[in-house]
Amino acid sequence: MLITMEDELIYFYFQAKSSASLPVGTYPDVNGYLLYDQKGRWLGYRMFRTVQGKKQVPVAIPKIRKIDYPIFNASIEDGKEYIEIKFDKDTPVYQMREQECMLDFNEHGLFGIEVIRKPENPAGNDSLVQKFLEPEI
Repeated sequence: MLITMEDELIYFYFQAKSSASLPVGTYPDVNGYLLYDQKGRWLGYRMFRTVQGKKQVPVAIPKIRKIDYPIFNASIEDGKEYIEIKFDKDTPVYQMREQECMLDFNEHGLFGIEVIRKPENPAGNDSLVQKFLEPEI
């Protein structure tokens, strides 16, 4: 998994950025939560298979079928109700902060997740995410 961060814009890549199979579609306004550990460090993201609105509408979000980047000690739970990404599988979730996202997909499944972090959601200490960040050129 590769993560790019620029101010409030966060993007999780599962498939290579330079892939010939770029996204062919997007699900906007998907329900989700930023995850934090007990020390306030950003631990990951959980997104539900529903879109925002007065009524939670289930959507057919593709599975993560292809990961072109290392996941190190992270975990990716691709379940029936939600997908949960933790940067460290052994660290428990202490706090969840509501945060919607957009999902990009192609013929190989989920390509990536775009999050525009709400200002009221803390960026968190990025020590857990550090190994997934795209190296600066």
